[in-house]
Amino acid sequence: MTTRRVSAVISPIAKIFAINDDLAVRALDGLTDAQLWSAPTRVNNPMMWVVGHFIQTRAQLLTLLGEPIDTGWQERFIRGATLRDATHYPSRDEIERIMNDVTCRLHRKLATIDDEQVDRPPSTSLPGADTVADEIALFAFHDSYHVGQMGYIRKALGFPALAG
Repeated sequence: MTTRRVSAVISPIAKIFAINDDLAVRALDGLTDAQLWSAPTRVNNPMMWVVGHFIQTRAQLLTLLGEPIDTGWQERFIRGATLRDATHYPSRDEIERIMNDVTCRLHRKLATIDDEQVDRPPSTSLPGADTVADEIALFAFHDSYHVGQMGYIRKALGFPALAG
C-alpha cells in the first residue's frame, strides 16, 4: 500500500494563503458598509469590490484544482468589470460567509496535493506557469497583490496599517 504525501512545494504556498486570510479579515475590521464601498480615488476600486475579486479568484483556483465552487456572483468581481453602486453587489455578510467557505475549501484542497500533481502541466496559460505548482504560486501572488490593495485602502480610510 502506498500513501500519498502532501507536496513540500505546496506547503509554503499554502502558508502565504493563510497569512493572506488573516490580513483580509483584519482589513475589514471596524469598517462601516459605507467605508467598505468608498474608493480612495475615482480610479480605484472600493475595499469590498477588492475583497469580492479576491474571493472570486480563489474560487477560480479551486475550480482549476478540480473542486468547483460557484459563488453565485457571476461576472460582478472579475477583472475589468464595470464598477456599479453597492446595491448591485452581495451584502457584507454574504461576502464574508462565501469568503469563509472558499477559504476553508482552498486549504482543504491544498492539503491534498502531492508531488505528482504539482509537476503536472498547468490547466491555464498563465505567463510563467509551467506546472500546477507554478500556477498555484501565481494565484498566491495574485492573492497577495490584492491584500496589499486592501491595506492601502484601509489606510486611505484613516485606519491603522495591516502590517508593519
